[in-house]
Amino acid sequence: MRGRRITGPRAVARRPALFACAAILLAVGLLAPGCRVWGNDVVKITVKFAASGPDRQLTDLTAVVGSDKYSWDVLHAGAVRNINLLPGPRDDRQLLFSYTLDGRQRFWDGPKFDAGTGYEIEIAIDGDGKVTSRHCLLPCSLN
Repeated sequence: MRGRRITGPRAVARRPALFACAAILLAVGLLAPGCRVWGNDVVKITVKFAASGPDRQLTDLTAVVGSDKYSWDVLHAGAVRNINLLPGPRDDRQLLFSYTLDGRQRFWDGPKFDAGTGYEIEIAIDGDGKVTSRHCLLPCSLN
């Protein structure tokens, strides 16, 4: 009888812990699709300033989508800025963009999308301040 082990009760004692871990993994798996960080509701913005001269610059730039906002001071000619905004789940997805060129503040409104929609948008501003854009719904890539 020496050296013989009884493993029955010990294995039974571990089963509740195994079931608890399985339940936690199941709950996380069911709740993860509703998590905003893992979803495709982000708004990915690329801003390009395509001025002819290197001494030109945009100032006081602001991008707003729903309840999320990002501002920066300067975008020099030829520069590119990439930002991601994550508006609230029920917020409007229209990009509102403002900047100052040659001392004059300008505003541009992006396309309208339903709440919960994520998209990528590229904004190009020429030396005269004219904005052109292209966009696609996520998952996508403009590259």
